[in-house]
Amino acid sequence: MSAVQDYLISQEIKITKQVAEIAINKALPTMLDVAKGMAKWLSGQSSGKREGLQTLEQLMKYGDKLSEIPLNSDNIKDFTHIARKHGVAFALVKDESKTPPRHTVYFKAKDTESMSAAFRAYIGKELGKDKSKSLPFKKRLNDAKEKVKVTDKDKKMRREVGER
Repeated sequence: MSAVQDYLISQEIKITKQVAEIAINKALPTMLDVAKGMAKWLSGQSSGKREGLQTLEQLMKYGDKLSEIPLNSDNIKDFTHIARKHGVAFALVKDESKTPPRHTVYFKAKDTESMSAAFRAYIGKELGKDKSKSLPFKKRLNDAKEKVKVTDKDKKMRREVGER
C-alpha cells in the first residue's frame, strides 16, 4: 500500500471514531431519561392506583399528608369525573349522621394545586347548570325557536344569492 492509502484509511478510522463518540454522547442522556421514566412508571404500576377514586386506606398507604374538604353536593358523580380528569388521587367518605348526608373529600396534600383546579372546574360546571335552570322553560323554548328562524332566513338568503 502506498502512503496516500495509509493516510486515507487512518483519517477514515479517526472520523468514524469521532462520529461514534458524538452519537454516544448525544444518545446516552436521552437513554438515561427514558430508563428513569420507565422505572418511575413501573414503580407506579406495581404499587397500585395513584390517581382517581380510592378508599381512605389506599390513600393513606402512600404516607403523604392528607387534606380534606367537606362537600354538600348531591352530584358526586360529576365531581369524581372532573377530579379524575385532573389526575387527583382522592377518597370520598360519606357522613350519614347528618341530614342530609355530607361527603368529605380527602386528597394528598401534594395535590392541592390539582385539587383546586378540579374544584374550580366543578364549581363552574355547577354554576352553569344553575344558569340554564334559572330561565323558565317557555323562555328557553322561545329563544331556541328564534335561533331556528334566523338560521332559516340565512339559508333562504344564501340560496337566493347562489341562484344569481
